[in-house]
Amino acid sequence: MPAYQYPLAPNPIFWTIQGEGHLRGFQMAFLRLAGCSVGCPGCDTDYRVARRADVATIVRQVEEVTPSSSRDKWVWITGGEPTDHDLRPLLSALKSEGFSTALATSGVRRFIPPVDWLSVSPHDYETQQLYGSEVKLVVGLNGLDPVAWQAKFPDDRTDFMYRYVQPAWIHGMEDAVGIEECLSFLRTRPNWAMSRQDHKLWGVP
Repeated sequence: MPAYQYPLAPNPIFWTIQGEGHLRGFQMAFLRLAGCSVGCPGCDTDYRVARRADVATIVRQVEEVTPSSSRDKWVWITGGEPTDHDLRPLLSALKSEGFSTALATSGVRRFIPPVDWLSVSPHDYETQQLYGSEVKLVVGLNGLDPVAWQAKFPDDRTDFMYRYVQPAWIHGMEDAVGIEECLSFLRTRPNWAMSRQDHKLWGVP
């Protein structure tokens, strides 16, 4: 596990609409932290460290992008791999300012996050985080086969409130083969549901 580094390295912080999973449609600030220990082949996201900022600066920037009229203030923390960092000071500061916090992780390590929502999206078959608010299996991500993943981690070995499969987004559209794989997967698994990347259809980041 990488050594904790402070100040943290936030990439642009922005307001958007969540397009995936159970919180689909929620307004929220997105906080993407630079750096990633997972190192997926072919990753197209720039996780290079461009700047560093202390917790107070990050919280202020999250507040600046959040509409002042928002009654329910959410911030979605992602990466990279956000569990590479000690997030406790940041989470505490966001909570003190009235934000609900959501964290997206690949599940590369076990941890007990003090967050309101934990979203786990496995990138391989070595998932360590086997509980959370939701799990989301993206067909073909790093070659991931949802059938094989679920065979290794059957429902009675994991503890998620919501379980999703999702087709990948390839060359500006949903992968048709991935959609068929999702539908085939769901036909025999009544505890699972379909997710998609609706924010791409809406034209929001």
